[in-house]
Amino acid sequence: MRALGIDPSLRSTGYGVVEEDGAGYRLIEGGVLAPLAGAAFESRLAELSRGLSEIIAGLRPDVMVIEEVYSRPSHPRTAILMAHARGALVCAAALARLPVVDYAATTVKVALVGRGTASKEQVAAMVVRLLGLRRRPSPADVTDALALAIVHLRRNGHRPHAVLERSSTRRSTAGRGKE
Repeated sequence: MRALGIDPSLRSTGYGVVEEDGAGYRLIEGGVLAPLAGAAFESRLAELSRGLSEIIAGLRPDVMVIEEVYSRPSHPRTAILMAHARGALVCAAALARLPVVDYAATTVKVALVGRGTASKEQVAAMVVRLLGLRRRPSPADVTDALALAIVHLRRNGHRPHAVLERSSTRRSTAGRGKE
């Protein structure tokens, strides 16, 4: 099974594709979609949608796993912008007929670390360990996306018996490219 994790944002959407083949989790690709900051709002949303459509077509995941929108009372605008970005990304998946599953950030933290208050560093350490990486993926948006993909695989019975060696990855800021 191949899961595409998405950490949605209007500025830097992290994505990560993880595959489970019975023997371990394997990183297929990770990166960010980063629309031009000065572009019109609707153009940025279209760029996110187009970029994700290319990733879906090229990597052919079985499911997309996306973080739920969260809101802090002190920053309601952030939640609204994230919801717009998330909508554009979910639409791209729907057009590709890709099933979409969402998890709250606290659910991911509990599943990987055992505590809903786990730090980003603790989550990243588990991602590194489970994927057999030598170093933490960067930026944090990619790590968060990979965590979403891993959690979905684990929750749906895709628990490998051993962790495979690190595979090659490609990263870019607008689609795919060599790391």
